[in-house]
Amino acid sequence: MLLNGSKLNDRSSFEADICVMGGGVAGIVLARELLGSFKKIILLESGGENYTQDAQELYAPSTKNKSYYPDPTYSRLRFLGGASNHWENNTSPLDPMDFENRSWIPNSGWPISFNDLESFYPKAEVYCGVKGNGYDTDEWVNKLAYTDLVKGSKVLETGIAKAAVPSTRFYAAHGQPLVENSSIQVITFANVVDLDFDEQTQKIQKVFFETKPGLRHEVKAKAFVMCFGGIENARMLLTFNKKYKNKIGNYHDNVGRYFMDHPTVRAANFYPHTHKGLELYTGDPIGDLNVKGFLELKKDSLALHELSNIRMPLQPATKYEMSDGISSHHILGDAFSEGELPEDFGAHILNYVKDIDMVVEAVSRKAFDKKLFDDADDIAGYQFAMMLEQTPHRDNRIRLGDKLDPYGIARIEIDWEFKKDDQERMWRGLEVTANELGALSLGRLRVLKERSARLMGDQLGYGHHHMGTTRMSKDYKHGVVDAKQKVFGTNNFFIGGSSVFSTGGHVPPTLTIVAMSIRLAETILTEYLYD
Repeated sequence: MLLNGSKLNDRSSFEADICVMGGGVAGIVLARELLGSFKKIILLESGGENYTQDAQELYAPSTKNKSYYPDPTYSRLRFLGGASNHWENNTSPLDPMDFENRSWIPNSGWPISFNDLESFYPKAEVYCGVKGNGYDTDEWVNKLAYTDLVKGSKVLETGIAKAAVPSTRFYAAHGQPLVENSSIQVITFANVVDLDFDEQTQKIQKVFFETKPGLRHEVKAKAFVMCFGGIENARMLLTFNKKYKNKIGNYHDNVGRYFMDHPTVRAANFYPHTHKGLELYTGDPIGDLNVKGFLELKKDSLALHELSNIRMPLQPATKYEMSDGISSHHILGDAFSEGELPEDFGAHILNYVKDIDMVVEAVSRKAFDKKLFDDADDIAGYQFAMMLEQTPHRDNRIRLGDKLDPYGIARIEIDWEFKKDDQERMWRGLEVTANELGALSLGRLRVLKERSARLMGDQLGYGHHHMGTTRMSKDYKHGVVDAKQKVFGTNNFFIGGSSVFSTGGHVPPTLTIVAMSIRLAETILTEYLYD
């Protein structure tokens, strides 16, 4: 049943067995999994069925981040379906290694293993619209009659990514049963602002939401699950803890910390000896499913060289796009404008002279909007459009700022940096990859380390995958939720979504968000169905 909260003119009180807060991917999947098992479920969503600017602007931060990290206002969407309304539907599971403690990765290790989640991935695939046929590389190579570029390598392997065509929008795909079933009430324009926590029983008694500033309503339930997203989960939990003096999962100041994203960077160009046999990595969609391979380092290689995970898709690129001269032209210009010489000055001069035709092409396109050389747009090779694992550093964090939104909730501040240790592991990983591609006689990988200042500066990209801010841990000293996603210091308060990730891996998080939501539903059914 769908209730438009904006039409609630009087203060209202609702009761339910389970209250799910947030109608994005995690909230919708959780509600669907619980549907039919409880007499009453309530799902609260801050937005409506469609985008509204008023709801979206509630995501605006207090101030612009001082680093290069982008304004998070529009990297999330505040209406039913959440960020699935604009995602590219790129799915892969986490690796077993992602769950392990790695001595060279600070704060790594989950309190659960890959085996605890593996059985939930096939159903998660179906939710994501990418069928349930798995990600086994050999099976897909045989099925598609393609070539595994690094088959037999002891250093590299091919991973598989799948995407639905068109992309799956979770409310459009899975929301109808929630709207039609009388045992669930979906309340839109319901902005959670407070909760009532009994410190003796350690239970949340009720949550309060406002449909208009000052017009407050309440929900009483046996259990509550917060699924607001990787940033907003931390924001609201920090807000609650101001009132309850850090007794709700924040005894050790962990809420909001260990904030991770997936930095994306094009730091290497691949020039294969032949373009044949690359269809697995560059092929077109097959019907309603797009299956592509990407290169990654094997577990033994990661351990031997103490590396972070790197996802390395091959992106076809033109001579113009791969020009070393154009990049060096910008680096030299920026340095000269500051009265300095850049690092690797000699290399940049050599690039400039060697690629002078593309430099002239770039100047002509920018100044006169005119192309000069016909071969500038010929495919010259492949860029590694990489997605990188980020170490969960404690000082990368979400915190509350000084400015308030219209509902009186403090807006966020973001402290985020792509640390030097992660950058150094990336460069070492690319060197290992370059050596192996050469040893396999597949071609030449040019590692673009002389471009480091720009690649790690204004050219650094982001997956906009917000993770780690209410991290899962074996104890409350090192995290916010336990292995069942229950908030430390509470008996009936859970958190869903990627904010509970202990580490982020090197793949988009949505498939794992769904798998963990299915697993969380099993936990709630076990603990509350006959309560």
